[in-house]
Amino acid sequence: MSTEKGFRKSKVIPFLTSLQIDRQANFNSLIAKAKLLKLDGFERIQWDKEVWEITGGRLLQQSGRNSLSVTMNFSYPPKLDGERIGGDWEQLVKALFLLRLHSKHQNLSNQRGFVAVSAYIAYFINQRNSSIYNITREDLDRACDEISKDYSESSAYNFHKLAAEFAGHLDANGLCKNFLNYKYSKQKRPESANAVGTKRLDAPDTLITKEKVLAPVVFQVLGQLYQNVPKDHKYRFYILLLTFFACTGRRFSELSLLPYQEIQADKDGVAYLEYFPRKSSKGNTFTPIRKLYLPSQTLDILKDVISEIHDLTEKCRDSALEMHRSQTVDLRFLINCPKKLYKEDLIKLGINPNILNSDSRLSKDGLIFSDHDKLTIVGKKPSRPICYTTYEGLKKYCEYNFNLRNLSSFHIDQFDKKYFLHDLMFLRYYTMSSGKSEAYWLPVECTHSMLTTFLRYIDDLVNEYVGLEDIPEFTTHDFRHTLNTILDEGGLSDLIQTEWFGRSNPRDTKAYQHTSPEKKALLIREQLRNGEAGGRLAEQIFNLPIKIQDAVLAARVQAVHDVGTGLCIHNFSQLPCERHLQCSAECKDYVWIKDDKQRVNEQKRILAITVHAQETVRQQKQSNRVKKSLDWELHNEKKINVLTKQLKDNGVVEFDPKAYLKEISNV
Repeated sequence: MSTEKGFRKSKVIPFLTSLQIDRQANFNSLIAKAKLLKLDGFERIQWDKEVWEITGGRLLQQSGRNSLSVTMNFSYPPKLDGERIGGDWEQLVKALFLLRLHSKHQNLSNQRGFVAVSAYIAYFINQRNSSIYNITREDLDRACDEISKDYSESSAYNFHKLAAEFAGHLDANGLCKNFLNYKYSKQKRPESANAVGTKRLDAPDTLITKEKVLAPVVFQVLGQLYQNVPKDHKYRFYILLLTFFACTGRRFSELSLLPYQEIQADKDGVAYLEYFPRKSSKGNTFTPIRKLYLPSQTLDILKDVISEIHDLTEKCRDSALEMHRSQTVDLRFLINCPKKLYKEDLIKLGINPNILNSDSRLSKDGLIFSDHDKLTIVGKKPSRPICYTTYEGLKKYCEYNFNLRNLSSFHIDQFDKKYFLHDLMFLRYYTMSSGKSEAYWLPVECTHSMLTTFLRYIDDLVNEYVGLEDIPEFTTHDFRHTLNTILDEGGLSDLIQTEWFGRSNPRDTKAYQHTSPEKKALLIREQLRNGEAGGRLAEQIFNLPIKIQDAVLAARVQAVHDVGTGLCIHNFSQLPCERHLQCSAECKDYVWIKDDKQRVNEQKRILAITVHAQETVRQQKQSNRVKKSLDWELHNEKKINVLTKQLKDNGVVEFDPKAYLKEISNV
C-alpha cells in the first residue's frame, strides 16, 4: 500500500486557556470545562451514564430525519467487544465530544465516528495496562491498523483522520507526556475519493468523462419528467427539487434550507438567488447569506420552478406560520370538531381511523373511550362498544411527531435576521409512519430521507411518463460533481469555480473536477492546432508545416495545469519546473485560450500589480544602493508584454493599470 503525501493535518485549537505542567491538572480542567457547557438538547443527560439521550440542538437538526431524540453510546465498537469504555478514558471521550460539538458543530455521524475512534485507541492502551498520560504513537498506529482491518477503505480513511484529530487534542491540551504530532503513516486516500489514474492519450474512451459524472440520459429523463408529470401529482414536488439541483449544483443542506424568495438582479442586471453556504457535516455554524449567480441558460427554467414551488408550498407555509405563532402544531382544523370523534369523523378529517384501535399509542395513553350507547349505522347495538376519542385526545395525537426544533431559527444572517421554518422555500407536510398520508397539521423541512424515499419510485415514474424501464442510479451530490466538471471543461478558472460553488478552499474544487488529465491535454492540443490558443508554443505551431504540427503537439502537450491567468503544459512527471511562479514571464510552457472572458479579471489584476512593481524597480535604479533592479525590470517587462497580449486576445484594448489597481484597493 502506498503512502499518500501532503495531507493537511487537523486544525486543532486548545480547549484550555492555560496549561499546567501537571498533566492530571489539565485533565481535570478539561473535564470540568466540559461539564459546565449547557448545550441545547442535553438537559436530560446524566454525566455518569453510558448512554446519553439528546433531545434537541444541532445533532437532531442534522440527522436528516424528523427525530425527536438521538443517543450517544460511550462503549467500544461491536467489532471489539461492545462493552462500556469506563474510567478516565470515558471521561475524556465525553469531554472531547462535548467540547468539539460546542466549537466545531460536526454532524451526528462525525461525532459518533470520533467516539468510535477514541474507543479504539482506549482499547489498545488498556490492553497494555497503560494510561492517557503514557500514550505513544505506536498505540495510535495499532488502533489505526485495526481500524483498517475492520472497516472499508473509505470509512477507515475518515477514521484515520479522526485519530489524528484526537492526538491533536491531546497535544493541544497537555494531556500526555509525549508530544505526538500524529498522522497515520499508512493513511491513503481511497480510489473512490478522486484518485488519479493514467491512460493512453490515444485510447478510444479518453474523451469520455465517467467518474461521478451523470450520464446525459439522466438530464434528458429529468427534463421529460419535468414536462410530463402533472402539476398535481404527489411526486411533482421532488421533480422540481431535482430540477433545482441540476441547474444550481448546490449541496442538499443548502438547497433544502434555501430561503423563500424570488429571483433578483444586481445593479448589472445579473440574476441571483440568496443562499447560505453550509455543509451538513459542519452543522449549523454561522455563515453569512451569499448571492448565487444563476447561469443564463437555466434562468427561465428556474423562474418557472420557483413559481411552481411557491404555489405547491403555499398551504404548507400557512401552516408553518400558524405553528410559529401558536408554538405548537396547526390545530385550526379542530375548531368546530365534535366533542366525541368516532371513526367516521376521523375519516372526514383525513386522519387514519386506526388510531382508535386498542393497540394504538393513543389507547396506551388512555385517550380512547368506549361508548356503550352508540348504535351502528343500521341502528343496532354492536357486540362491542364503539370507541371514540376527544378533542384533547386528537390534539395529543397531532402532537406526537411535533419537534420543538422546528420552532427554532434555521439561519441567522450577517444582519442578525433569523430565518424560521416558514421562511424556507422547500416545505413538506410530515409523512405518517404508514407512508400513505400526510399530517397536514405538521409542516417540516424537506429532509434527505424524504428525497431518498422518492428515488425508490422514480423508475416507475420514468416508465410511465418517459417510456424507459429505468435510468442509472444517482445522488443529488452527483449533480454538483457533474456541473463542476462541465464548468472546468468549459474553461472556468478554479478561483471562480470555488467562489460559485461556495467553497472556502480552492483545493477542494479539484476533488470535483473529473476531467482526466489526458482529456485536458487532447483539448488544448486541438485548440493550439486551430489557432484558438496563444503563447510561445502557439506561435511556433503556427509557423510549422502542417505535416509535423501533430507530432510537435503530441510531444509537447501531455499534461495541462490551471495557473490562474492561463494554462501550463509542463509535464511534472518527467522533471520539476525550472521556472516556478514565472508562468507569464514568457515561459515556453505557458499557453492561454483566446477569448477566455472568465480570466480577464485575474489577468488585469496581475498586470496592474506588475506595472506597479515595475515602477518601484525603476525608482530603485535611481538610488546608489546595491541592487539587482535590472533583473527584476527584465522579468516584469516580460510579464507586462505577455499579459497585455492576453488581454488583447480577450478583446481588452484599452486598460489603465494604475486606475484598476486603485479601484480594487478601494473595494
